[in-house]
Amino acid sequence: MIRSVLSLRAADISALEDLYAEHGILARARRFPGCRDASLLRSVDGGPATHLVIADWDTAADYQHWVEDPWRVALSGQLAAVLDTTAGEPIVGALFELVAADPSTSESPVSSAPITPEEHP
Repeated sequence: MIRSVLSLRAADISALEDLYAEHGILARARRFPGCRDASLLRSVDGGPATHLVIADWDTAADYQHWVEDPWRVALSGQLAAVLDTTAGEPIVGALFELVAADPSTSESPVSSAPITPEEHP
């Protein structure tokens, strides 16, 4: 599995979120071959990015096909129009592969119970 992470800085937060909603960008991505899931996250701490777009893909090639999809390419101009470009930073995207995950099987020797104050350093 590959996870794509796209960091965005919106000039107008509502305009960016409306663009994603009005065009059904995440729903379309989820229907795209190789896409397992896609989410739009809004920052709550005032960091440099106002939003992250995170999606899980079967392969890096599947993500690349999404990037090159004519529908997505046509929409990229509208996306660029709602981004803050005053800092001169480009849209930053990256691909990551899963290295480790929490084993969630019932046979796991690791407890899934919440940590008690005594266990927390």
